[in-house]
Amino acid sequence: MSVTLRPVALLKNYVGGQEQVELPVGGTVAELLESVGIPPALVAVVTRGKDLSSKSYTPQDGETITVLPMIHGG
Repeated sequence: MSVTLRPVALLKNYVGGQEQVELPVGGTVAELLESVGIPPALVAVVTRGKDLSSKSYTPQDGETITVLPMIHGG
């Protein structure tokens, strides 16, 4: 049983540039992020499929969770 985590843009840097990471089911999105070294505070948007979600959501087996970073600049 696994969940696919898809980090976007600079968040890929935290997972060695990988497009996606397979993780065991269990825990919230925030906990999954921490388990791979992505600081949850850097994540602005969480989606599952085409639906918006949150960092407190607990992904189910087979789901793909996409995380997008906060955008900032000057």
